[in-house]
Amino acid sequence: MCILPHKHRISNCRDHRSRFRPNTEPHTILAPAKLNLFFEIHGKRPDGFHEITSLACPIDCYDTLTFEPTEDDVLDFDCSDGGTDVPTDETNIVVRALNLLKQETKTKCGAIVRLTKRIPSQAGLGGGSSDAVAALIVANRSWKLGLTPEELCRLAVTIGSDCPIFFQQGASISRGRGELIEPIELPSLHFVIIKPSEGLPTSAVYAECLKHHDGTVRQLESVLKPLKSGDLGEFGRQLFNRLESSAAALWNGYETTKRLFEQVDCLAVQMSGSGTAFFGLCRDDRHAERVTEKLNHVASKRLVFRARSLDHGNHRSSCKIDR
Repeated sequence: MCILPHKHRISNCRDHRSRFRPNTEPHTILAPAKLNLFFEIHGKRPDGFHEITSLACPIDCYDTLTFEPTEDDVLDFDCSDGGTDVPTDETNIVVRALNLLKQETKTKCGAIVRLTKRIPSQAGLGGGSSDAVAALIVANRSWKLGLTPEELCRLAVTIGSDCPIFFQQGASISRGRGELIEPIELPSLHFVIIKPSEGLPTSAVYAECLKHHDGTVRQLESVLKPLKSGDLGEFGRQLFNRLESSAAALWNGYETTKRLFEQVDCLAVQMSGSGTAFFGLCRDDRHAERVTEKLNHVASKRLVFRARSLDHGNHRSSCKIDR
């Protein structure tokens, strides 16, 4: 569920033209990262995408997007702290999302958009997709387009298959190519995340995944059952990511990074999404703090930070506009 209200419901966003002057008040919106707690691939679909089942939760690590509407037809975009991995031209996923929104609604509005990156790129943390959803949400409000959350989501999935999870305010189960979303309640979870300097392109990891499939399809219920009973240890043992085997084949630093967690007492260790970030599941916040301190001593030249899951009752749990 998208957190923004809508006033002007439309039946077909492709036929819509904005009849309103944009709200020129600038907004700042927070875009959270995510962790994949379960990720299985069932095969390749006729449309070329992969059929997946995923359990993902947003975490309290955010990019910040500032959006100032203008009455011209120009998108002025810039990004800070993204490094060389984040383009600032029209190939950036935020610009692509906004251009698609302008095309579909035929709006002539523009904006000055500034993105501050904190979510590491090529990490499997969903930063780009979250940024795109944040841009769609704030533009829909600021340009007074009136698209429903469902219409925005249909646009977003054409930009990135994991975009729909960022319309949720907490954890969700994804099926299909990622467009079929079911919200789910999770207990508060605590993690420590390591992001090495190396990155992996998502497309490359997916291209290899079926070559390394062992033929056994893991079932999501194996993760959900211990959650329902409150058995955090068993939940950790059941975490699974099908993309790890293909990432390991493509990336020499896979084993080295994963072994860093052997020096700490996490309940479980897993790569998120297509990598290269790994997370350790901790018992509570104090445990995560101790693990972070230990890993900072041994994980040289790697980013180490702790995070907690965001739930459906937490107002910072999805893309949020700050007044």
